[in-house]
Amino acid sequence: MSFLELADGNKIFYRVEGEGTPVILLNGIMMTSEAWAFQRQDLGKKHMVISHDFLGQGQSSQPGEGYSFSLHCDHLLKLMEELKIGQAHFIGASYGGEVGLLFAAEYPEKVKSLTVAASVSEIHPLLEAMGRSWMAAAELEKGENFLRIVAPLIYSEEFFAERKEWFEGRIKAFASSVHPRWFRAFNGLMRAFMQLDLTHKLGDIEAPTLVVAGEEDILKPPKYSRIIADNIQDSRLEILPTGHAIPLENPAVFNKMVLDFMAETER
Repeated sequence: MSFLELADGNKIFYRVEGEGTPVILLNGIMMTSEAWAFQRQDLGKKHMVISHDFLGQGQSSQPGEGYSFSLHCDHLLKLMEELKIGQAHFIGASYGGEVGLLFAAEYPEKVKSLTVAASVSEIHPLLEAMGRSWMAAAELEKGENFLRIVAPLIYSEEFFAERKEWFEGRIKAFASSVHPRWFRAFNGLMRAFMQLDLTHKLGDIEAPTLVVAGEEDILKPPKYSRIIADNIQDSRLEILPTGHAIPLENPAVFNKMVLDFMAETER
């Protein structure tokens, strides 16, 4: 576990595990590198796995303002330079998939393959309204209330039914540990998300791209994944019976799908 020192004094937390062709994991907006535990274990058997927290997340610095997808891409490029990685596979969930789309469009020579799960390239009115409700919830700076407001949009009904105790435990743990600066950083990241407009750039993506949607995703339904797949020449679309949190809800199927896809690109 290490930190990338930025010129402005901020730090980016990252970890490197395993050996082989590099794979870089890109977090969803409320994720940290810890949330990829199921993926790191499987991917690390054949790959060097790099996970990190975006500025504003986890163990990285958490300023209240100044976030953008372009800035995340700049930090990602600096991290690759720090680790002397010329090219890698990229796997992004939601917000991280959107960073991956921009990075693949801007730096095609750096991307061996791209997997984006539950991501969007544009924001329609209902998603904008849900995003603004999350921001309003974060302004209250109350952890339990915040999770009870946002979580119903993240998980499928089946996952909720099977994990009631896990969910209640997560609420209590989050409420007891979250710091007010987290909410301010979260809203800074959300402001960056609300400016998202990438569909016109998807044609610049050259890397083979796997687009994964959750059939029961309320927040970012499959229509958004179809837009992405339709606008990237070398792409395929897969729809899994999950909600928004695809890598968490069905890690075995998701991991196998991604590993098989990356293996195809290396033949």
